Amino acid sequence: MNTQNTENTQTMTEEREPSQRRRKLLAITAGGLVLGLGGVLTLASWTDQEAAQGSFAAGSFALESSTDGTNFNATAPESPLTLNFSELAGNLSPHDSATAVYAVRLNQTSDYAASVDGAVSATGDAADNLTYQIQQVNDIKGTETIDTMISSESVTSGATHDGIFELDALDDVVYMKVTVTADSELDQGEKADVTWTLTGTSGSSLA
Repeated sequence: MNTQNTENTQTMTEEREPSQRRRKLLAITAGGLVLGLGGVLTLASWTDQEAAQGSFAAGSFALESSTDGTNFNATAPESPLTLNFSELAGNLSPHDSATAVYAVRLNQTSDYAASVDGAVSATGDAADNLTYQIQQVNDIKGTETIDTMISSESVTSGATHDGIFELDALDDVVYMKVTVTADSELDQGEKADVTWTLTGTSGSSLA
């Protein structure tokens, strides 16, 4: 091989080497781009949260009653309010009547208005000979009648009267006059215990 051919061969080899290096470099760069794209696809997502909370509690509701219009207390069927009937209540004869007035209002911590129903029950041998009437009056002395809530009815009727009055505010007070009358069949020595029960059902909020 002559010198010129050797030089030509070296020249061609040198020209190919840069070309091969460029191809490797491009291949590496292309690989880097692929890896770069893969890295973008695996980035973690950002998250954020909003939260809301509410607190809840039951309101209160109750009735209370009084015989003097000033001192009010809660009562129950097993421990009822003792009404201050006139002395005649303990010494009735046929056709006699005895009366008592008491007041009812909402317990002063109540959160709701009330619709009030009434019922009566009685025990004792005089019960069959007694009738009662309930009227709404203007004060604890019963000096003026506003309305008749329950007309004359036997104390043994067991009847329930729905919505006999409403209490729409804490300062509402209803005064009730109860009149008990003996009929002509009342015998000497007979006795009876009569209980009037008021049931309040909560209504709209007072707030």
